[in-house]
Amino acid sequence: MKRMLISIVAMIMVFTLAACGSNNNNNSSSSSSPSKEVVSEAPATTEAATPADEPITLKFFTALADRANGAGKVEQDIIDAYTKENPNIKIEVEALQDEPYKAKIKVYASTDAIPDIIQSWGQTSFIKPLIDNNMLLELNAGDFADNNFVPGAMDGFMQEGKVYGLPRSADFLVLYYNKKIFDDNSLSVPTTLPELLEVSKKLRAKGINPITTNAMEGWSLPIWFEYAAQRENGDFNKIDNVLKGQGTFSGDADFLAAAKDLQELAANKALADGFLTADYGTSRNLFGQGQAAMFVMGNWEAGMATDENFPEEVRKNIGAISYPTSDKGKATDVAVWFGGGYSVSKNSKHPEAAIAFLKYFFKPENWAKQVWQGGAGTPAQSFTDYLTGQESTLQKQLVDIFGSITSSSGTPMHDMGTDEFKTKVMEAHQKLFGKQVSPEDFLKELDAAVALLK
Repeated sequence: MKRMLISIVAMIMVFTLAACGSNNNNNSSSSSSPSKEVVSEAPATTEAATPADEPITLKFFTALADRANGAGKVEQDIIDAYTKENPNIKIEVEALQDEPYKAKIKVYASTDAIPDIIQSWGQTSFIKPLIDNNMLLELNAGDFADNNFVPGAMDGFMQEGKVYGLPRSADFLVLYYNKKIFDDNSLSVPTTLPELLEVSKKLRAKGINPITTNAMEGWSLPIWFEYAAQRENGDFNKIDNVLKGQGTFSGDADFLAAAKDLQELAANKALADGFLTADYGTSRNLFGQGQAAMFVMGNWEAGMATDENFPEEVRKNIGAISYPTSDKGKATDVAVWFGGGYSVSKNSKHPEAAIAFLKYFFKPENWAKQVWQGGAGTPAQSFTDYLTGQESTLQKQLVDIFGSITSSSGTPMHDMGTDEFKTKVMEAHQKLFGKQVSPEDFLKELDAAVALLK
């Protein structure tokens, strides 16, 4: 998986450099069709069986809760454009943040009432139960062959060669920082682990929250640990090996050192006040309002630089770097994976209409172009035709990080098992960051979670 991701990144960056070198006037396609592993046998979509003017309502359930900014705004703009062009189609949107979304999709699944189109994640813990319980419609890859998905992007949405979802984004975790806070306090942005600890101490001494993230929801913390572990041993694969039964977390010096590194940050108050009770919106706002110096979050937050809910002095001073390094883990070793996408309910009364909308949504000039040019993330489709040369400094920094990747984490560890496994992994991390368990006991809790996979 990691070699595949690296190949994808290399391919994207070749296209990106070519597009930049030609000043984006190259009209030839730099696209790639879905990877060869896609062998779906679902029938190709034909014209809708219902009359074109018959009123149709599609229920659309998404985890992009902010509909006025970032990726949520792009998603809503495409929906609005589609319904304007197709006045007989009404799309009812329900939007929740990630963890409330995942809780409610379980409610929908338990009552066999999954909305027509849902946000899905190409990760075992989310999509496999829905596929196994025959709740998702098999899609025909050929229907989306012209949508320029990069090779491998659909892999997480497949089972036994069949496609059950379409990827929306390529995601990676970075450290955002407020340049003004650092400059005003004569501090340098930390690029190594010792520097991260030291600068956090100095910020805290000045009464400034050093680092925030959505710790209450829990999912960012295991990815943070993957970074910490890789910086200790130089290998993202080591965690994957443990999940496969090849070793344990307990008794491993590198994993113990990583856990101690993270708990040392907590012990020195590097984490923002109220860290463990901050959900996504709270942590994002804390950083966006200039009340925290750093924000551990994904590349999809490139839109913070243009979010007018934040003060201009914050917006124009947001930067991003790869997670701080060590002598074993480089800035080019990045936690990256394919994030959210969309699936269609097997019980949808209007499957043709749902698929027609997704075909429209993933036209390159819609999602790929708008999400990139809006600074709202990195699409899982080729986007080099839509580079403008006017990208924000933050966008350029994120492209540089993405383009430099030499090793990657792949699917986050907590998403590589059952719901019970995921919950236990996230809770163990919350306890570690909250200093409620020792690093040694934290590793034992991870091993207990892994035992659930056997």
